Amino acid sequence: MKKHAVYWLMTACWLGAGLSHAQVQWGRGLEDRRTFSVTLSGGMMFNLDGEVQETERPIEVIGGPTSGSPPENYSWSELGFDDRFPAYGFGMEKLWRYVSVRGQFLTGSPSVSSVADRDYYIGVDRVRFEGRNYEYMVLPEGSQFSGDIDLYSFDLQFAITPVSLGSADSLTFTPWIHLGLYTFLADYEVRAGAPQEVTQYENPPRDYVVGGRGTGTTGLLVPELGLGAELGIPLGNRSHLYLSAHTAFLRFKGSNRNLGVRSRNEKDLDVRYHSIGARALFEREINERVNFIAGAEYTFMTGEAEVRAIDRPEEEILALREKFDKDVDFEVSALTAFIGLRF
Repeated sequence: MKKHAVYWLMTACWLGAGLSHAQVQWGRGLEDRRTFSVTLSGGMMFNLDGEVQETERPIEVIGGPTSGSPPENYSWSELGFDDRFPAYGFGMEKLWRYVSVRGQFLTGSPSVSSVADRDYYIGVDRVRFEGRNYEYMVLPEGSQFSGDIDLYSFDLQFAITPVSLGSADSLTFTPWIHLGLYTFLADYEVRAGAPQEVTQYENPPRDYVVGGRGTGTTGLLVPELGLGAELGIPLGNRSHLYLSAHTAFLRFKGSNRNLGVRSRNEKDLDVRYHSIGARALFEREINERVNFIAGAEYTFMTGEAEVRAIDRPEEEILALREKFDKDVDFEVSALTAFIGLRF
């Protein structure tokens, strides 16, 4: 239903253009329009879900020691994190005839307070015990734990607008080629009481701190390619309504480093990603220099990835003690309202 709503909106844009009997012009029509805007936004991120499924260990594939435990999976809902949380931020947009640039920053902080229903063995950037730093911790079955994630996202969008239809005093329709770069950063903290001891897990063994406070940072860069369109509707001499929608995709095969994904060892990624978005913007002239703008925006993103150890000589695989390869999937939606000024 989410996707269908956006596709129907894009179809309505095309129909509106066909009914307007408008003239075709090169580039976006900017007659009598302000072209630079700043906005403040607030809303919700919701339907946040994801899962990591372990598959096989490269060290076992080459005949090395077995891990002693089967592959596991971890999901966002199983860990007890919020699947919806408030988000707020700001945005900027600049319109030119043949290209437009828009940036949107959002931040939010999902949290968790739960009881481990099994032993959770997790990797972190740092967990301290008796004056030493470790990279792994275990949340024992039946223990209470809590955590917070500070999420930061920046959505940079370029719209290439070769042609448009209509004029300032009639319906306008502007199709575009969508180029985007979605940047994601997360600072996380996991709290499981005072650290108790160091235990060993896996084969060959690694040191895990039982309990404690683990912290870390992770990030992701997602380039996008797609299509979009905007329908402009005049509401009188001083007001307009602009309805827009876009859909974008990514199919990537290569190193995790090319997408800014942090990992202790370099990995091969096979990523499939899709996003859709829709926006309604009301604009009203305040005076000859400034317009007031307000509206709402909906975004849906989904993706899946295969994370595999890169091909290495057997002696390197044994030395690095690669962990399990993984299959990852996620999805998230965001609905925000915004107000601002256009100059």
